[in-house]
Amino acid sequence: MAKKRKKIIRYKKTKTFNIGIAVFAVIFLYLAVMTVRYFTAPKIEMYEVLEGDIANTSYYTGVAIRNETIVTSPYAGYVNYYLRERQKASVGNLIYTVDESGAMTEYLNVSSGNGSRLSEENLKELKSKLSAFSTSYSDEQFFEVYDVHAELSSMLMEYMNGTLLNEFSAQTGAEASASFQKCPADVSGVVFYSSDGMEGLTPELLTADTFSQENYQKNIYTRGMLVKNGDPVYRLITEDTWSVAIPLSEEDAAAYAGETSMSIRFTEKNLDATAAFSVVRGADGASYGILTLDKYMIQFAGERFIELEIKTSHPGGLKIPKTALAAQDVFVIPGEYLTMGGDSLVEGFNREVYGEDGSVSIEFVEADIVRITSEAEKEAAKEAGETIPDFCYVSVSSLSQGDMLLRPDSNDRFRVAEKQSLEGVYNVNRGYASFRYVNVIDENEEYCIVEKNVYYSIRAYDQIALHGLGLAEGQLLR
Repeated sequence: MAKKRKKIIRYKKTKTFNIGIAVFAVIFLYLAVMTVRYFTAPKIEMYEVLEGDIANTSYYTGVAIRNETIVTSPYAGYVNYYLRERQKASVGNLIYTVDESGAMTEYLNVSSGNGSRLSEENLKELKSKLSAFSTSYSDEQFFEVYDVHAELSSMLMEYMNGTLLNEFSAQTGAEASASFQKCPADVSGVVFYSSDGMEGLTPELLTADTFSQENYQKNIYTRGMLVKNGDPVYRLITEDTWSVAIPLSEEDAAAYAGETSMSIRFTEKNLDATAAFSVVRGADGASYGILTLDKYMIQFAGERFIELEIKTSHPGGLKIPKTALAAQDVFVIPGEYLTMGGDSLVEGFNREVYGEDGSVSIEFVEADIVRITSEAEKEAAKEAGETIPDFCYVSVSSLSQGDMLLRPDSNDRFRVAEKQSLEGVYNVNRGYASFRYVNVIDENEEYCIVEKNVYYSIRAYDQIALHGLGLAEGQLLR
């Protein structure tokens, strides 16, 4: 008997909406969108604001001005020196002799090659000088090699010539000794065996040509040279105080007005000093700066043209990079329209609102204040005999052009219209960009100093955007 087939009827399930899946889908989509925005949005680099100042450095080629005289020979003949260069001579010290017959010069030439004529004391002093130099030598100050070479040569000349002079006087007769003249110092000072014709230079004689090195020549006086009566034989510097004159542009003269001292650096010798400063008019009517010092005369006595840096700094403030600066348009509104919102301390304005039925109501609008006229500006104007109005500068995101504002406790009205561009930075303390006005008081190529303790501006230790251009008000950080 055949089995009966059972008819199976499938049960149709009713589709129901799963709210959980929908919520998770929305959350996932939101996270995906935010992740994409995070990685595609420009990254904002931050900079912490600190107090500081800026040292502006200017470079000059100056001309040395000293109390120096050229000493001339009262005799004709061959000159021999007996005092090392850069050494101070007292009155009566033997500086040079003039050999009228040539006998002394011949004797010196024959005998000077014998190094054994140096005394033990002389050799000890030479070795001490070389040892001290080799111990302190640095490649960064290679120029000292030339200074030490010149000093050792002068020392050797002094020792050798002094010894040979005594020997010559003892070995020759009175007739031969009488053929040369001993010439001691008439005044005390530091001796140099060179000149350049600018020894009589004073600040009042300065011109633009003074600083030209095109035709500059330096005369060197050496042992054995033949001189006539009245010829120069050495240079004598009689004071330790000396000056460096520098040419000033109109901008320099304005920037240094009122300065009485300067921090300077001699670049070639890596020396720092503080010099008294004054401005004079030269013979050509131009302005020249005079830097006066009471040290380092010996180090630069052999040079006329001197390379130096002048470092100046202005009153400190908040130091920020110039890349942080940006500009933003703001509305300019009279300060008397600014008020508080009811019982709160929120600043803003009372704005008229017009209904569709023509009704007028007043609403309080919180304002993003960027700047107000400061008391310092008012005092400065007052001292100048002027009066400036009290203005409030408001972000354009707070109001709209054409809004009508109502003055508190008055029926006076003001229509928002005028815009002005202000310089500032973007504060990012709260995780988004907020424009803040800054007043730049000093700057160089990389940084600027802005006034501190200004209402609605930045403060020390604030975080600002390192690059202000391209940012917008309210832009979120990444």
